[in-house]
Amino acid sequence: MQIKNQNIPGIDLSVYNLSFVEKTISNRIRETECSSFDEYVEYIKKGRTESGNLKKALNNNYSEFFRNTLCFAFLEHHILPALAAQKMKKPNREIRIWSAACAAGQEPYSIAMLCDEFSKKHKNGITFRIFATDISEPEIQKAQQGVYTEDALKNVTLERVNNYFTQKGNHFVVNQQLKDYIDFSTFDLLSKQLNCPPASIFGNFDLVFCANLLFYFKPTMQKCILQKVDCCLTRKGWLIVGDAEIETAENKTGYIGYKHLPVLQKPV
Repeated sequence: MQIKNQNIPGIDLSVYNLSFVEKTISNRIRETECSSFDEYVEYIKKGRTESGNLKKALNNNYSEFFRNTLCFAFLEHHILPALAAQKMKKPNREIRIWSAACAAGQEPYSIAMLCDEFSKKHKNGITFRIFATDISEPEIQKAQQGVYTEDALKNVTLERVNNYFTQKGNHFVVNQQLKDYIDFSTFDLLSKQLNCPPASIFGNFDLVFCANLLFYFKPTMQKCILQKVDCCLTRKGWLIVGDAEIETAENKTGYIGYKHLPVLQKPV
């Protein structure tokens, strides 16, 4: 498919990886039974709801609880203890975490479970605050509600389901104690005005999750996103990306990769 221009009414395609755009639009053309890209553009201009459908497809809000089990195991057994040890030497014992593309909340709730378990186990005065953002207001609303199907919890242990969810009919609702760890808000990672979520005031994050997002964007946009992360991340802070993004993140940040995991640490 040949995309003849970089803009569809209300949508800037120029920020995205071209192959991702072509695949996404091809799928939408089939769904709308249009015969060409030009016909599809005209279809959007007629004022139907397709512009919203395309935006949703481009945002690609797919996520899972504990999506990368090795990363979350590393977070539980290495990163959180290391951060806690650092904080014990300081007056401010709050560990600040940013889930930078949180979709419907699966990632920040997964992080919050580990933080809560850590707090209950160690009881050392360390506190946790998680800022979870997404560009999509509907996704943020879903995350705030914290209602999931049984299938969505397939990666969550039975013990954690019992500890952190309440079953209501065919769905499971996140308990308030877990929600209290998280501040949900909308945030555009490509914003030219802001480097970090306004709710966080000044960033100063010890850990940033920016996973399975970068490869959807062009290199210039990847650099923009990672520069924001760098501005917000403390020295010796941690960055977690997707498996397919580790080389991109290493090259664009100069951070130190950790073994074979999509985990990097900011230098001192």
